[in-house]
Amino acid sequence: MRFEKADRREVVKWWAERFGVPEEVFEPYEFYLRGRNTIWALRKTDKLPASLRFEALGMVIMRRSKFGWKPTTNAIQVFGQHARKNTVDLNEEQMRAFVAGLDVKGPFEGVEEGYVVVRYRGRPLGCGLYRRGVLKSQVPKARRRLELV
Repeated sequence: MRFEKADRREVVKWWAERFGVPEEVFEPYEFYLRGRNTIWALRKTDKLPASLRFEALGMVIMRRSKFGWKPTTNAIQVFGQHARKNTVDLNEEQMRAFVAGLDVKGPFEGVEEGYVVVRYRGRPLGCGLYRRGVLKSQVPKARRRLELV
């Protein structure tokens, strides 16, 4: 499968509208689409060699899901510090449940249903899906922690 340039305006607009991330945060990046469902971010560089085939290019920042675009955990950890809306700040007990992959009961004030930036002590942990007053952890199984040191 090939990488194609993604519509930069659409990617930046989505992050700005969903999470309030300022457009200038994305200035150093270019965006590529692989298939119809995965967007990758790559720091701007000189022209990429057209003759090379790539398996990966930068990092995946979002994938299409049944609920629309879903940001990846990596993207939330990189760009989530700039989020000004649809963020959920957890206390320690909630954070432990979230990183273990468990649901966290809300409600959380001022948060729209859909994907949210989940933080603990101001640091982005990852993506959550907020629906009907419940925050569902989207932390990948391989990265979940049942016990924190």
